[in-house]
Amino acid sequence: MADLKLTALTSMGTATAREDLLHIIDDASGTPLNKKETIGDFMNAMNSVVVLPNEATTLTEALHAHRILTFANISGDRIYKLPTPKPGLVFRFQFQHTAADGHDIVIQPVETDNSEFYKGSLTHFDSDGNTNAVVFSNNSSNSVLGIRLPETFEVTFTGVSTTVYAISGFVGSATVPDFGDQ
Repeated sequence: MADLKLTALTSMGTATAREDLLHIIDDASGTPLNKKETIGDFMNAMNSVVVLPNEATTLTEALHAHRILTFANISGDRIYKLPTPKPGLVFRFQFQHTAADGHDIVIQPVETDNSEFYKGSLTHFDSDGNTNAVVFSNNSSNSVLGIRLPETFEVTFTGVSTTVYAISGFVGSATVPDFGDQ
């Protein structure tokens, strides 16, 4: 077995367990080192929570994709920019505080010409009890999501092409979230 190529090894398929080992090449573009990692530790690292800073932030695939993105207590309105979408690229935002935040959170792509946009909808849970509703993007140019004075939300952006993020989730606040163009 010592002379087998990785491509010649048998796949474990659905028999994979958290304690199984992966072969990792650390620092492949620098000084490569062979290392091992359990699937469980690998999954924990890849799904770790990232607390976004209390400032406008451009998100990256390397630091933010496929992780839960949450927020420190923000002290002003904040804009968070998504990288260019690509199929399978996922950003999942979660916001939970003990009271309504007095500031807006805006999420938009880095591109500002509406060539990258959202398709989908969010469910709005009205915290002052007036109405609950589904809020839709226009599915063709809306590239800005405004979450106004949030109390809680969970919003997922999934790249479906090089121009489109599918959006889904919910927002709990007294103010309806809105979609718009840049």
